[in-house]
Amino acid sequence: MLEGLTGVVDNLGNLFTFYNFMLLVLGVCGGIILGALPGVSPTLSVALLVPLTFYMEPSSGLILLGAVYTASVAGGAISAILINVPGAPANIATLIDGYPMAKAGKAETALYTCFISSFIGGVFGMFVMILLTVPLAEVALKFKSTEIFWVAVLGLTVVAGLGKPGTMIKSLMAGAFGVWLSTIGPNPVTGEFRFIFHDILTGGVHIIPVLIGLFAVPQILTLVESYGKERTVFQLKREKGILKKTFLGTLRMTRVLGIGSVIGSVIGLIPGVGGQVAGIVSYDQVRKFSKNPSRFGTGIPDGIAAAESANNAMVGPSLVPLLTLSIPGSPTAAVLLGGLLIHGIFPGPDLFRLYPDVVHTFIGSLLLAQFLMLVFGILLSRYSNWVMRVPDLYMAASIVVLATFGTYCVNNNFNDVIVMFAIGTLMYVGSKAGFSALPVVMGYILGSIAENNFLKGMLLASAGKNMFSYFFTGWINVTVILLCIASLVYGIYSSRKGKEDKKGVERRDLIVAPLVFFLSLWIYKTLDVSDPMSAIFPTAMLVILGGLALLIFILTVIGLRTEGMVKRMEGVKFPFSRISVSALLTIAYLYFLNIIGFYATSFVFHIVFSNLSGADLRNGKSRVFVKVLISAVFVGVLYVLFKVILKVQAPTGLVL
Repeated sequence: MLEGLTGVVDNLGNLFTFYNFMLLVLGVCGGIILGALPGVSPTLSVALLVPLTFYMEPSSGLILLGAVYTASVAGGAISAILINVPGAPANIATLIDGYPMAKAGKAETALYTCFISSFIGGVFGMFVMILLTVPLAEVALKFKSTEIFWVAVLGLTVVAGLGKPGTMIKSLMAGAFGVWLSTIGPNPVTGEFRFIFHDILTGGVHIIPVLIGLFAVPQILTLVESYGKERTVFQLKREKGILKKTFLGTLRMTRVLGIGSVIGSVIGLIPGVGGQVAGIVSYDQVRKFSKNPSRFGTGIPDGIAAAESANNAMVGPSLVPLLTLSIPGSPTAAVLLGGLLIHGIFPGPDLFRLYPDVVHTFIGSLLLAQFLMLVFGILLSRYSNWVMRVPDLYMAASIVVLATFGTYCVNNNFNDVIVMFAIGTLMYVGSKAGFSALPVVMGYILGSIAENNFLKGMLLASAGKNMFSYFFTGWINVTVILLCIASLVYGIYSSRKGKEDKKGVERRDLIVAPLVFFLSLWIYKTLDVSDPMSAIFPTAMLVILGGLALLIFILTVIGLRTEGMVKRMEGVKFPFSRISVSALLTIAYLYFLNIIGFYATSFVFHIVFSNLSGADLRNGKSRVFVKVLISAVFVGVLYVLFKVILKVQAPTGLVL
């Protein structure tokens, strides 16, 4: 057990050479910056740098890639906290409490909590990896298709409690919609295409357009809608000794950090699950064990610590199946596998015997990267007030540019940008009816995992055991099934304690519920597949979606009193004036990208959007020169960030 730790200590000399240490520092700094950009996930960050390692020594190349991987996971929390847009799927749970803290003027505290808990979870995960690599690899082998399917189902049961208090049914509907969204495109087993309403959906819907669309676009529209009201710029509340206070406060969260670190390590070990599941499951479990679960979602450090300790604890164990069994435990680990193979290193049981220096230097760099991430993360957090002081319209225009850039960079496909804005607009409308984006994105992420492993299990069961014994026997299956039942029961119990928003939601449900019901029925009619296996998950999700919509309609009719019904239905107002102006400007921006060019169009768009969208609420004459100057400086900073610091050109296909 101590052989791994001894190997790391013996190879510290390789790590502390000037060249390797500078690569580690640059990797951590670059990873934090890349992770903070919406759409630039840890997987994409590592993939961008793989070509740079071609001419490096194997250990040096792995040090750079490992540092970027570690830092980008934590860096994604920066945008989640400051602008309510997660930098990567792993940071979804962070924004639940992170953004409310930022709005309350505690952005610096939220970021300190994020990096401190990330450090603690990351170090815990690394020691789990170092000390228990071989035993954990044997455990990972026990997770076959059925076990992974039930783990995905466990994650889906969490969505019942992700919405606002008292909205369990709507959270389940949103989760079912997310699962259905993941079924668009080719079936993972049969290859049949489903729900191709337009050619742009032929390849399915990628995770990045979904993630950015669900969070960025509603945030853009919300900022435009709220402009001119009580506050347009977040106020920063500075406290003396805030770093020391936050550090000590985070260390006192022993139960929160313990739950997050253990859950992150266990889920990281399971191949194909990933940090996004670790963060949200940890957040859910910490809330369930809390004495006051109603505080979660209002802006408390416990929620940030739970999510960030879990998704960073996942990093180390996710590499265990890769290094010992050649099985990537996460998408980023799969990219790291490519980094190993290009240097002629083949992971497997003999890896530690054939390349001990390379492997132990790599593992040591991951551990040291946690310390550097803490240092640079805290230094960066001190300047979070710069972002929080940006006026709403400038922030909205900036998010549009970042969202477009991040979405396009994934596949160099402008259709992804269209899908992103379409999903985001739909989510904004859904939020007006009480639906949350968190269950949707969780349903999308876990839906593909659940369907893929369920269909594989069906095929394996048909060749041997019957379906029941294959899916419902075995200690791992039984344990996870019991956890699923307990999670669902708790979700129902906690939802019954909540109160519905009778003034703003129920009157719309009389329209929304039938609309969702008939829409799900129409979508089902469009399902045209020859293999029944291709229809199992889409049919189940549409039935659940339609059934829950019908249930909401019935409960709403029963709940509303006959007298006063007309009065309740009056006065439904939707502020579309500024929204429509912003939408037209964004459409024009997307249209002219390929005509005028990315940087020029983004510059003009930023100026026009920031001034025109709020023109109807301005008092007195606007200082156009000052606004143009601010926009020019802001776009100039973006230009330097993209082209000079990150060495990222404008997306291929977009005119410079």
